[in-house]
Amino acid sequence: MDTKLINIKYSMWTKTVAVIMIWICFVGIFLSGIYLMKNDEIITSNNYYETNNYIREFSRMIHNSVEYHLKLKNEENIKASDLDSEEAILADQLNRYETIVERIGDAVNFRYYIHNPTTGEIFTNLKSDETIALLKKQSTFVQIGKTISEYRTLYYADDIIKMLSDSNHMVYAAVIEPLKEGDVFYQGYRAYWEIKDNIFYIFIVLIISLILLIISSIYLVIVAGRREKDGDIVLTFVDKIHTDVQTLFVLIAAFISLVLLSRIIDHTYISTFILIAAAIILSVDAFIGITYILSIVRQIKTKQVLKNTLLIKLFNFIKELLYICFNGKLFKASLILALLGYGAANVVISFFFLSTLRQGGVIFLFSSFLLLAFNIAIVYFCVKSLMSLTYIMETTKEISMGNINYNLDNKEITITFQGLAQDIQRIQQGLKRAVEEAVKVERMKADLITNVSHDLKTPLTSIVSYVDLLKNEKLNNEKVNGYINILEEKSERLKKLIEDLLEASKASSGNIAVHTEKVDLHELIMQACGEYEGKIKNTSLDIRMNDTDKKIAVRADGKHMWRIVENLISNALKYSMANSRVYINIFINEPYGVVTIKNVSEVSLDISPEQLTERFVRGDESRSTEGSGLGLSIAQSLTHIQGGRFKIEIDGDLFKVTVEMPLWRDM
Repeated sequence: MDTKLINIKYSMWTKTVAVIMIWICFVGIFLSGIYLMKNDEIITSNNYYETNNYIREFSRMIHNSVEYHLKLKNEENIKASDLDSEEAILADQLNRYETIVERIGDAVNFRYYIHNPTTGEIFTNLKSDETIALLKKQSTFVQIGKTISEYRTLYYADDIIKMLSDSNHMVYAAVIEPLKEGDVFYQGYRAYWEIKDNIFYIFIVLIISLILLIISSIYLVIVAGRREKDGDIVLTFVDKIHTDVQTLFVLIAAFISLVLLSRIIDHTYISTFILIAAAIILSVDAFIGITYILSIVRQIKTKQVLKNTLLIKLFNFIKELLYICFNGKLFKASLILALLGYGAANVVISFFFLSTLRQGGVIFLFSSFLLLAFNIAIVYFCVKSLMSLTYIMETTKEISMGNINYNLDNKEITITFQGLAQDIQRIQQGLKRAVEEAVKVERMKADLITNVSHDLKTPLTSIVSYVDLLKNEKLNNEKVNGYINILEEKSERLKKLIEDLLEASKASSGNIAVHTEKVDLHELIMQACGEYEGKIKNTSLDIRMNDTDKKIAVRADGKHMWRIVENLISNALKYSMANSRVYINIFINEPYGVVTIKNVSEVSLDISPEQLTERFVRGDESRSTEGSGLGLSIAQSLTHIQGGRFKIEIDGDLFKVTVEMPLWRDM
């Protein structure tokens, strides 16, 4: 049952019924509105005698009575008073006289009494049994002399008083109630009450039509574009017309309809033909409006209202054209064309301005405004473009200084430099990805080294322990004792390597505590040389120290500084050429205390200084020495975390390392 109701809800027949309902209700609402608007006076009045229709007819009858008796009088009087008039004017006067006589003669309910107290002259249409007292009893009684009294303002009042100004006549007039059949007053009275009785039903029709119109419209909006529940929106051929073109067409149709309907409403009496014409116009408007609104609803549901706008498409086309023109190889040519176009437009506007200079007035003001507005707009565009270029240059500078996360907002960039801004953003994104990959790789290296080092320490501890146990056993086999000594030596070396790995990982990641203090650089070097005195004697190296300045205090962590110096001296002893010299210099280079160690390498240094500070890299590619390749890397990392500078220089086989630490300043 529910499925059947859903199918009915989205069926074409139901939608057609809703459209017809909207059409009928729309026409009904407008025709009801026209009817109520044409009869608004009857709606607001309490009785027929308050309406303008009655007052107009009553005023006309009074005017006709006064004109007939005091001005026209009879045909002979008209001919006698208009001897000098043209025949056409005289004919008009006679025709008017006949019309007034006929109108007064046909009056059934209108009574008047014109009296001249001075001469006793009386003109009236009162019957034999009627008196002036009867007139005064009526609610519509009016008395006119030099002024109007006993009644509200009448039409033609000034003309009536003017005709009475040359005499002492007094006019008394009224419509006798109740009205009798036979004249315009009775017809107006009947029409008034017929309309009064119809108004209630017209209001009912108006309210019902409005309710049905709202319900049908809501239904169509909900089901518009769908043929089943939750189905895809199906567009029609109307939806392919540009939205703004549709809107313009609807506005033109609405304007034409308003003009035609206003002429229809202006008619005093609305005939059947006029109602049919109005219904046809409203029907056309209804179908145009329904088609337009449903098309907009379908486009809103598919989110293509703006995309289907002709102006938006033209704007995007111009924007794309400008982007192509100001991007890449076409930039210079486009810039030249833009400058030429600006010059040509300025010449044309200036010529127009000069041609209107003498004329003055509105045209001159318009040309002045046009010239000023055009140049202000161009200056504004140029300033915005220069600001965009400045913004791009600032962004480029920030990126070059390492701030790759600096935000370049395209909303601040004009179309002229959009291409350049997008290129810089692509470079920025590439740098971000490269840095992220590099950081990721370094983090993985550090994690790998740390994890492997920890995993190696456990079995290595067991190996060292068992080697110690074997040494304590009394083994009378020299060969076995030799093996044990080799195991002890290699395990110690492995232990040292693992410790170096952990230290290198911590130092490179910055995950190491630094406690700065005053460190005597000369004393530190002397102490390190003393520690390595035995190893130095076992080599054929000659250590030369330049220590003329023996009071160099630096701000550093003593433990880390010792490790740096130890690694550098150990590196020199391992890799220096036999029977060569090692130079150690200590001096001040504001604001640093400097230590340099120079030696001649035993092997050829076919490697860059940067590679030597990488982990597990040694100048001895054959790995015939005992080094782990971590000494220089650890020294560099420890130097950096203390705020110092570390530098390696290679000149042929000459190796030089420089360590600079901030000097100690007494507070």
